[in-house]
Amino acid sequence: MHPMIQKTLLLLGAGLVFATQAVAADAYPDRPVRIIDGYSAGGGTDYVARYLASKMGADFGASVIVENRPGASGQIGMNYVAKSRPDGYTLMVIPNELWSVGPLLYKRLPYDVERELTPVATLADIPLVLTVSANVTAKTVPELIAYAKANPGKLTFGTAGAGTTHHLAAELFKSLAKVDMVHVPYKGTSLAVSDLLAGQIDMVFSPITAVLPHIKSGKLRALGVTTKKRVSALPDTPTIAEAGLPGYEGSVWVFLVAPKGTPNEVINKWVAQAKKVFSTEEARKLLAVQGVETLILTREEINQRNKEDSARWKKVIDDAKISIE
Repeated sequence: MHPMIQKTLLLLGAGLVFATQAVAADAYPDRPVRIIDGYSAGGGTDYVARYLASKMGADFGASVIVENRPGASGQIGMNYVAKSRPDGYTLMVIPNELWSVGPLLYKRLPYDVERELTPVATLADIPLVLTVSANVTAKTVPELIAYAKANPGKLTFGTAGAGTTHHLAAELFKSLAKVDMVHVPYKGTSLAVSDLLAGQIDMVFSPITAVLPHIKSGKLRALGVTTKKRVSALPDTPTIAEAGLPGYEGSVWVFLVAPKGTPNEVINKWVAQAKKVFSTEEARKLLAVQGVETLILTREEINQRNKEDSARWKKVIDDAKISIE
């Protein structure tokens, strides 16, 4: 074939592919979209994911469905999305630890966050709260610390799983308070809360969303929130820092990820729509009631915050000598 003809055919082919991608992006979505949550229903990420889905479905004109795939501290869902077709029809709402902390803890992960996934848009900050069961007599953080020191290894704390920010927040508490408590990991926050209500464990470090109704009913007792400032959903609950552990801070922030290679046009649609959804006064008020704050960052800011998270939690991991096979 003549070189000029061959070159012309290649250019035409490239133009056809580009045109096809453009048409696909313009038509997106033309079928249901799934948002994967790597934890059981009822947790903080699940709440945010379902709020996003309820709004995006109307904006996109297609169903947006939340699908829970719990297990392995969120890794099962994460691996599923990492291996999914990068067409914009499978995304995932993740807590920050799946991106910035997991690689520090696990020697072998079934996925590579940098190579197989891409951040899309931030959604929310989810403060954690240290909550104790009715069986625990301590009514303040200092009282809890005093009891833990007098009874080393007796108190148990539940989290959404080993290596989660919930777990690291508890390890930071143990380190600063110089106490010994036993970790009980679960496949999601709601399972830990169920056992807390049943008196099977003594406390949880969990999103406020998962325990707020039980705190209000008096079945559980909130001792402190993990943020720098008090949270509007629990205005009478002090921060753990002001309650006796200066410098303590550890919360979860949530963002949306997609398989690497997802068309930029599709990602840009999600960025724009997520910003629209979480910029409204309705979103701010509705989420605030649940102890969740909206969060809007650029994709560059997401990357920077992940780097800062990795550096901060690496010290906690090293000090506590946490290693997960």
